[in-house]
Amino acid sequence: MKPLDEDHKFKDDERQWYDRHDIIAWVCGVVFLAGLVGAIYGAGAAVGWDAKSGYTHNESATSQERFWPEPFVPEPNVVGRHGVGATARWYYWKLPPPEVTRYTRLFMWMCYVCHQMLVWAVLLATQIQKSQIMSRQEKYSNKLSRFNYMSLVINAFFHLLHLLQTHTTYDALAQDVTIASSQGSVIMLLVLVVLIEYRDRGLFFGWPSIYDNGPKSKKLRLNQGPINMIRKYHGYAFAWAAVYTFWYHPMENTLGHVMGFVYTGAIMLQGSLLYTKFHLNRYWRLLLECWVIIHGGLVAYQTGGPDLKGTTLWPMFAFGFAFVFCITQLFSLEFWRKIHFAFRFIPFLIFLAVTLYCYSWIPDKQGRTWIRLQEVIRIPATYYLFALAGWFVLYCLMKCDKTSDADHKEQPNSRLRQGIYVSASFLVFALFVLVSYLFQYYDVQLDLILIMIILVAVFTFGFCFITIFLNQVMPKPVKKTQSATILPNEKF
Repeated sequence: MKPLDEDHKFKDDERQWYDRHDIIAWVCGVVFLAGLVGAIYGAGAAVGWDAKSGYTHNESATSQERFWPEPFVPEPNVVGRHGVGATARWYYWKLPPPEVTRYTRLFMWMCYVCHQMLVWAVLLATQIQKSQIMSRQEKYSNKLSRFNYMSLVINAFFHLLHLLQTHTTYDALAQDVTIASSQGSVIMLLVLVVLIEYRDRGLFFGWPSIYDNGPKSKKLRLNQGPINMIRKYHGYAFAWAAVYTFWYHPMENTLGHVMGFVYTGAIMLQGSLLYTKFHLNRYWRLLLECWVIIHGGLVAYQTGGPDLKGTTLWPMFAFGFAFVFCITQLFSLEFWRKIHFAFRFIPFLIFLAVTLYCYSWIPDKQGRTWIRLQEVIRIPATYYLFALAGWFVLYCLMKCDKTSDADHKEQPNSRLRQGIYVSASFLVFALFVLVSYLFQYYDVQLDLILIMIILVAVFTFGFCFITIFLNQVMPKPVKKTQSATILPNEKF
């Protein structure tokens, strides 16, 4: 299969931006998120909230009345407040357990489930409608369909509802599920993006992508079957990660919370623009992918505490995510293919110099420098190992499933059969939540990072089964007689 020329454009892309409904919708979404930021800060300030982190608990004017302190002193008889990594496993911004009622729990879970199911329903209806269209020029439009409008309205409504819910019953899902599940769902999303973008940018320094025709590139390039399946059905995993993380946190007026809600809101906005031309915009997609560098580093700094010169957590997250950006994500941009390959190493060399300088003064618990340098590779290792493992699991599942051809199927499924597979897919997502609940309920005594890695594995491999189920649902176009044509940037 041959990719189209990288300068390929859809026929109506020459229209001015103000004539494109998808761009106008995106601008309105960004304005909405900016207004939400103001509302979160304004509503929090109006009631005197100033809970920056558990380390400022005794300095805050209102936090001592609202929350329990971080479990710096172990409390053996209290779930989540003793054992390995208790301060990391305990989520600070939630109601003290004695104040939790069946109504606070019921409200937050109803909000989450309704939001999640509506988003999935719109996505499923859109994809079923579009699945029989052969031409990608017909699938993607500058205009919004009724499903785009529905998705935008649903997400806007639940953002406003969440703000109201925070200032009434307050609690979010953090009361019942482990914090590692919120982090793990986002890591799963980012791992899937590595596979989604693999076709066009490869794995390292833009290699081996479909634009590299050398013998080594062709020999080492991953089979595109699992990649195409993930590209086709990634929206369900992204919708789960965004909505689940959105409802995990209350809308607290801290910089870390606000930036997190901007991020989940931006992912929902991207999902609401499905099958529009702007959904394919590589600069917007890159921003969504690398936003975690700033957000992850900032949250880690906010919650890491003053020990080790304030460097307890943020270097691992900031430098770890930046590592992936410099050797993988950055090469989503086309200009790298137009210049000499040697230039691709420049961003990483700059990153390496900055990292070495910082770790020359970042201490460990004994005050030694350089010792913690190894932590920089933890996040990249998670990315690449799970990306390759996820590809392999899906490859094996597709080999076992003779109907997993992503392009054709001889006969359409009955409504009953479709319903069974859709239910099975959503049941797997429900199992993700159940596992996260059980980790919290049984107060599993493991380091938070280890719990997160376990959950990333569960989520990533579980989604491989979900893609197989969903592929049984979609009606397929008539079998193609000509070689397929691939757009360099089909979908995110």
